[in-house]
Amino acid sequence: MNIIQQFFKSIYSPETIAKFRMQKIGKTILYVFFLMLLVTIPPAVILGSSISSFYNKTEHHMVNTFPDFSIENGVLYSDETEPIIVEEDGEVIIFDSTGELTPSDLEGYETAFALLENDIVVITDGFHQTIWYQEVGINMTKGEAMELIESFGSVLPLIIGLIIFLTYIFTTGMKFFGIFTLSLIGLLLKRKNAANLSYKSVWVLSAYTVTLPTVLFAILDALRIQIPFFSFTLYWVIAIVMLYLVFTNIPQPREPVEELVNQ
Repeated sequence: MNIIQQFFKSIYSPETIAKFRMQKIGKTILYVFFLMLLVTIPPAVILGSSISSFYNKTEHHMVNTFPDFSIENGVLYSDETEPIIVEEDGEVIIFDSTGELTPSDLEGYETAFALLENDIVVITDGFHQTIWYQEVGINMTKGEAMELIESFGSVLPLIIGLIIFLTYIFTTGMKFFGIFTLSLIGLLLKRKNAANLSYKSVWVLSAYTVTLPTVLFAILDALRIQIPFFSFTLYWVIAIVMLYLVFTNIPQPREPVEELVNQ
């Protein structure tokens, strides 16, 4: 059975997973990397696309929307006497050097980018992030900001690639830790139905058992469906129940011939 067939079978068939118990550890490790490639790379690519889109929009508005300005000693200066607010494709771009608007005034926006008198405010899907000029030591003019943006753009593909790679490595490392934890739980579960299994076999079975909850939560994340408070618990309930079902499909050792005769 190749790795793709193993993947699809591991989503729904505890009986098939049970047959993998004697598999070599190297192939199982390769499977985990393959599984995480499937569930991590698509959202990482979407993240990279979002970063690229954000960069392009920032460059566009820096040229066409924002007036000449300077940031000195943590304060934004310009000749504008009132805020500039531009709504485009569901996003809001704000420039305000007057101090009329504050980060709290932007709480009603779902997606926005704002240069305020003392702060940069970025809002994505309702999540607010505020950066204080003074805190990060920003002192520049609009021309210097444009040069910085152009320099950033020249290495943007490298940055996006690095983000995708680091995301994949981090999530894969966390998955191996989760498999290790599940295998320890498996040592307790196997006592009833699979007492003769070695720890190596339990670890291998645990690696395939996490397929269902991993894929399920990857789909929920892609659809932006959140399960507040219960997602962590639900993941582990699914994984543990699946592993228990796998153990119930482990063949029981045959009784010695002498015992069968005496019966």
